[in-house]
Amino acid sequence: MFERDGSQVVPGPICTGPWDPNVMHGGPPLALCGRLLADHAGGADDFHLARVTVELVRPIPLSPLTVEVTETRMARRIQLLDAVVRAGDGLELAYARGMRILRVENGLDEGTIDMPGPLDFPGPQDATLVRHDYRLPPGGFYLDAFEIRSCDGRTFGPLGPSAAWFKLLVPVFAGENISPLDRVLSVGDFGNGISNITPRSSHVYINPDVAVYLHRLPIDEWVLSDALTHARAAGFGTASAVLADRDGHLGVANQSLMVQQRP
Repeated sequence: MFERDGSQVVPGPICTGPWDPNVMHGGPPLALCGRLLADHAGGADDFHLARVTVELVRPIPLSPLTVEVTETRMARRIQLLDAVVRAGDGLELAYARGMRILRVENGLDEGTIDMPGPLDFPGPQDATLVRHDYRLPPGGFYLDAFEIRSCDGRTFGPLGPSAAWFKLLVPVFAGENISPLDRVLSVGDFGNGISNITPRSSHVYINPDVAVYLHRLPIDEWVLSDALTHARAAGFGTASAVLADRDGHLGVANQSLMVQQRP
């Protein structure tokens, strides 16, 4: 998605979103900020990124960016970090906040805790490869960054809730491996897309934020999003998605929505 260039990160064309050929999809900045917040000061080895929120206050262009991370509170067990994504001219485009919790043995036997097991959906090998009719720029995030398999035949098709498996095909940073955190965060911004409840020909449903809460990371390359969208006649809504892997629940992703009628 990005190349490191000194103090800047340079997005590639695969970051392109569905609304404008010169503007990113929300997934790449979410994955970018999540990685930088998780890795800050070498924290990824000792701390779990329990929550990351990204507020997309302006469209993010496909041009060099800077990301400044601030240590808002660096306590021994719980840490709060903030990040600002800026354009080359210093214009602030997005704000991110990450909550990190110390990894420490607490004596719990997870085998005796009544936690949900695998979700009741076909596995990726039994799901249907998604082909959709979106008019998207070539090389965009929907088209080339993932293999997507629908559990219910509704993904990007009939209106309503939908569940789909996603396999991320590209790393966040060129020349680096795809991490489990990259895989799950890259899917976090898809909830309103796969569970859209307004016709694309009549309404625009853009999310100005996305928040992902995680209690663990995926065990392999496939991540499930089980998504539901709500829209109101007053111009707003929400989308919520359960995130899972083959073993079960990973966390949740929530989005605020601006729902507007097309001119």
